Amino acid sequence: MKKVIIALIFAVGVSVSAMANTAGSEEPEKTAVSLKKVDQNKVQLFYGLHEESTILVKIFDENHFLVQKDRTVSKNAFAKYYDFSQLAPGIYKVELFSNNELVDEIEMDMRNIAAQPTVYSSLEKVDNNKYKLLVNSILASDMSVYIYSNDQLIHEEKFDNVTGFQKLYKMEGVSSNSKLEFFVKTSDGFKNLMAAK
Repeated sequence: MKKVIIALIFAVGVSVSAMANTAGSEEPEKTAVSLKKVDQNKVQLFYGLHEESTILVKIFDENHFLVQKDRTVSKNAFAKYYDFSQLAPGIYKVELFSNNELVDEIEMDMRNIAAQPTVYSSLEKVDNNKYKLLVNSILASDMSVYIYSNDQLIHEEKFDNVTGFQKLYKMEGVSSNSKLEFFVKTSDGFKNLMAAK
């Protein structure tokens, strides 16, 4: 009888362990000390323990040159961000150590990340044949406006080194049934095609 009880306890222990492993494989367990890429330029360090520990973060470039070293001693849980947006283009490796033991690492590929121009443009019909075009940009650049009627270019205009403009266009000789489109582009890469309604 004693052997049966021991065998039963062993069988229950094995099945509980197997269920825990199965549940763990469906959803990975969040570790108490970890790194996570939160956007294109940032990595978050998460420390979820409530005991004193020494956390060391080392950031290396692609030549394994140490770019930054950050040491934190904490008893409480915290999160910290590392921003890579000001670093030169390249591949960076972030290593996380807890009490001198490597616990996590992540790679940041900062090559070919081009900033998109921030430009706002809108087109509004004011009257039967009048349209108000508004363009605003954070940075000054050369801007061009092309107006098409039924896919034929009917007007072209250029603005040099401006952050934006507002202009009222009176479309004379254009039928109200025409397909009218305004195309705005800037020298830093912004393009927008707006259909007049």
